[in-house]
Amino acid sequence: MLGELTTDRAEHDAILDQALGRSKADETEALLSVSDSALTRFTHNSVHENVSELNRSLNVRAVIGKRIGVASTDRLDADGIADVVDRAVEIARLSREDGDFPGLPTSEAAGATTDLAGAYDAATAALSADARADAVASITRVMMNNGLHAAGYVASRADALSIANSHGVRRYFTSTDAGVNIKAIGDDSSGYAEGFSRRFADLDFDALARRAAKKAVESANPKGLEPGKYTVVMEPPAFHEFLGYLSWIGFGAQAFEEGSSFMAGHIGEKIMGANVTIRDDFTHPLGDGIPFDFEGVARQPVTLIQDGFAADVVFDSYYAAKLKHENTGHALPAPNSEGPMPLNIVVDPGTKSVDELISSVDRGVLVSRTWYIRLVDQKKTLITGMTRDGLFLIERGKVIRGLKNMRFNESIVGALGRCELARELARSNGHVLPAVKIEDFHFTSGTEF
Repeated sequence: MLGELTTDRAEHDAILDQALGRSKADETEALLSVSDSALTRFTHNSVHENVSELNRSLNVRAVIGKRIGVASTDRLDADGIADVVDRAVEIARLSREDGDFPGLPTSEAAGATTDLAGAYDAATAALSADARADAVASITRVMMNNGLHAAGYVASRADALSIANSHGVRRYFTSTDAGVNIKAIGDDSSGYAEGFSRRFADLDFDALARRAAKKAVESANPKGLEPGKYTVVMEPPAFHEFLGYLSWIGFGAQAFEEGSSFMAGHIGEKIMGANVTIRDDFTHPLGDGIPFDFEGVARQPVTLIQDGFAADVVFDSYYAAKLKHENTGHALPAPNSEGPMPLNIVVDPGTKSVDELISSVDRGVLVSRTWYIRLVDQKKTLITGMTRDGLFLIERGKVIRGLKNMRFNESIVGALGRCELARELARSNGHVLPAVKIEDFHFTSGTEF
């Protein structure tokens, strides 16, 4: 996989130096990203697709006064670099001024980064298609033993990111990641499991396959449930969807400044349950964080919700200057219409196990996964969506049978005001979070599947 294409810092430095040296703008930023990703897809217990993709991209931001131009290219020879720089400069000349633009970060303002030990695993970077196929074979053996078929993917990747600007900022970081998505499918039921890690070797494909298969077997011949309000226990893959929407619509400084964020006007106020603390923390050992943002500014862990109180949102250099706040190092690549975003949400755990949460439910629903979620009201954090791949009825503290899928309407902030969190943490995509029990969760309708 990656090898010398991304791990050679001298090559990165040479490309960035060419870009900065070519620019005639007042300020220039060059962002070089290299990604070597591979994906093995499977369905009906067979591999049906293997994809390997190497991408190298140079993004140049040129600043003339307060006029900004951005251009990108995947041509990294001398002519390609010269062309992308010239295009960025020309775009800047033709752009309107942004009076709030504070300039690119200086090396002093960018700060010192935190070392992330173990972010890069050579074995994962060099992983072969055969290794991913062996993982699929382990998954499909479990499915065939249970009369099911599997669908999903096994993925691995390696990345290198480097940034330099004309104020002396210079960053470089390499990382790896791996993931598996397993759907166990029966005649009238399905189950789900997932796993993510910086190291491919840390993923237990057999155990995850058994978890997905168990859900599919135990949810066979599902029954309908009347719509209404129920106590739900939501596993991390389902809960992750809620936190992803919360991050997008409310935890960034742009939405906060515009007033569309549920945090706007409520800093210091209690808006969730006292047991809820939500952070953005790139350093969490289960996560996939990087130590600087896409301007080269050192990332800072940020407490967003503290014991139910609205504490803060995340900032980049633009909104830090505009709102007179510390830059927390959460810029996305320019041009960016969304503003700064938290990418590594961590929800602090509770004290009970998932089994203990389930045993405390008199009558309710276990939710394995959610999908097809849409935003209904941003300010109220109201979403609608559906369950999938394992919905179960809980009675007197026991999971007793499978249910047909349900549609729900729910306020995320409202749900987090009447919740209890499990003590076990799991990674779901970029977030680290526990399972959660939510009272009075609103199911609006059922389905035929």
